[in-house]
Amino acid sequence: MPLEVAKVTSDRSAVSGRNRSAGSGAPKGPDGDEHRLGDVGEFMVGAWSELLGRSDLTEHSDFFARGGDTLLITRLVRRITERFGVTVSLRELSRRNLGDQVALVHASRLRSARRGSRRTVVTTGDIRQVLVRGWGDLLGFPDPSEGADFFAHGGDSLLITRLVRRINRELGVTLPVRDMLAAPTLGEQTLLLCDAVAGSRRSVFTSGRQSG
Repeated sequence: MPLEVAKVTSDRSAVSGRNRSAGSGAPKGPDGDEHRLGDVGEFMVGAWSELLGRSDLTEHSDFFARGGDTLLITRLVRRITERFGVTVSLRELSRRNLGDQVALVHASRLRSARRGSRRTVVTTGDIRQVLVRGWGDLLGFPDPSEGADFFAHGGDSLLITRLVRRINRELGVTLPVRDMLAAPTLGEQTLLLCDAVAGSRRSVFTSGRQSG
């Protein structure tokens, strides 16, 4: 039985399919919070269905129990960023069922809106591009796939150390080399950096704004 979006978001009437017409034209700010929640609920149900090929979803559904894996949830994070312009922690998303993921994304969206347009969001795409450029410069491998292994393509401990220094400088995080050694593929490194950026209080973009 197809999931009703209202159930995904704790049966709040504002999140039912009847609000679909609100879409991107939903009111902004506090008065539009319920419309925003409906927007997030419908998006998340659709994204899960597309990524997992499942329609038998409930608010209690677990992404991994329904056939998800690391690459698929990384893609979910990317879709969330592309759709709503926020970066959610992949670790936090992984721990939550569908209903709680909707609440997490909604809360992130509201926080972003309240900060106003002065803050630039570091997206999953930005993070991946930093990695891809680093792989290209250090390994001569300009277009790695999600499953490409840094060490299988010529990387070693010295090169991974240089990559980490570059990442820390460009993204404004403090990532230990040992964490990257345990995440050899591009997909795993993207996941790791999404968590690092989401947990950091500053990014290269915020730092530049504050010093400007």
